[in-house]
Amino acid sequence: MLAPGAAGDPLAKSHLDVETALLAAPLTTTILRPGSFARNARAWAWPIKAGRPVSLPYPGSHTDPVHERDLAEVAFTVLTDPGHQGRRLHLTGPESLTFGEQIDRLAEITGRPIAVEHVIPEEWKQEMADHIPGPYADALLDYWRANDGRPVPLTDTVEQVTGHAPRTFATWARDHVADFAD
Repeated sequence: MLAPGAAGDPLAKSHLDVETALLAAPLTTTILRPGSFARNARAWAWPIKAGRPVSLPYPGSHTDPVHERDLAEVAFTVLTDPGHQGRRLHLTGPESLTFGEQIDRLAEITGRPIAVEHVIPEEWKQEMADHIPGPYADALLDYWRANDGRPVPLTDTVEQVTGHAPRTFATWARDHVADFAD
């Protein structure tokens, strides 16, 4: 379920608008609601490759990184097994990890130290201005602030649908280690 207030959040509203349109359509709709994509960590690839610190306004903010292979397997199962029609599936990875913990796992897997620079939200927003429009950056900052030091809820949906536990962030990092190499 989308959080209350989704209509007032530009990121959540885009999801709400799509779901509303799909649910109004004359077809059976199954909605996949992934939490945080593990792939979002690729945003750190450039500073890691350059040997620079990763700028984080909330290094203690928790996310539930889900591997794209798990998403693909759930989508495949939903499309091929009629028993999943009409469901609303919230998908998460198996762990609630802080950004700092994700960076630590990347450092272990890449075999290189990765520094984190704790920046204030406005500095991060300015750094991202060419990549993330202001209202979306504000929505991300609000989400990260709300989850700073607070583990996010996890689901067992990936396992229920696919028959296997979701892949860990460390597995994702090993699968994508080349993205962080020189």
